[in-house]
Amino acid sequence: MPTALSSTKTNWNYAEIWDQFPVPARPTPSEIKLLESELKRRLAKNSRLKLLILGSTIEYRSLARHLGVKPYVADFSRANYEALTAFSREKFPGEHFIEINWLDIAADGTYDVIVGHRVMNVVKHTDLVRMFAVMHRALKPEGVYFCRGNVWLPKDKDRLAELVKAYAFKKRRPHPLFTYLEVALYFHSADRRGYVNYPLARRLAKEWLKDGRISRADYERTTPLISMPKGTKFRGLIRREEIVAAYTAAGFKQVSWLFTREDYCRNMPIIKLSK
Repeated sequence: MPTALSSTKTNWNYAEIWDQFPVPARPTPSEIKLLESELKRRLAKNSRLKLLILGSTIEYRSLARHLGVKPYVADFSRANYEALTAFSREKFPGEHFIEINWLDIAADGTYDVIVGHRVMNVVKHTDLVRMFAVMHRALKPEGVYFCRGNVWLPKDKDRLAELVKAYAFKKRRPHPLFTYLEVALYFHSADRRGYVNYPLARRLAKEWLKDGRISRADYERTTPLISMPKGTKFRGLIRREEIVAAYTAAGFKQVSWLFTREDYCRNMPIIKLSK
């Protein structure tokens, strides 16, 4: 089992410290509850429902197991799949693992439901339309794609300083400080394309510690999570209008933007897309 890393180490694989990432980097209970309701409704009509999970996300796989669904799990790396599986106390018998780049999925009209957490934030900005188009093709005629990620919404503003002040020394159990700052930190540290500048994010955290705006414990817990290896490309900020243009170009006709109540998820809508 991978162990906690030094705050100065920056050459680790993302899956190595998956257990240290809190919500909303991982699906929230409210998101899982929403997906559970949708899946139960569909299972009542089709007990052979085919579910595709983009990435090895434990929470999605646990939900599928709970509902008696044997999902297809698509990840670009079997090592990631095995590492995340090792973090879980559950076993996932009967899963169908597919080692593949999501953009290369060629399964026309195969899946009833597709779920993905921050999928749009990890594909290149030039591949956003292609990602939605691949999912559109992979769905059955009545299928649905649930896509959650970081989105800069109209009239948004930079809230990072406000959130540091509000949550740094507040009782936050069960969530760490990073839960409340993560999305705003990524927004603040994004370049003109929306990609997170991790060295900038680390400098900000160091300044907060130096100025007494956060505790040493919160600094030590936060820094490894923003110490991604050199060359990491994560689009922590995508504007709503870009996403709308992308899924429209891909052919999705029915779209709902769903929001859960947590403040730390106010910029993480769950986008429900149907053909």
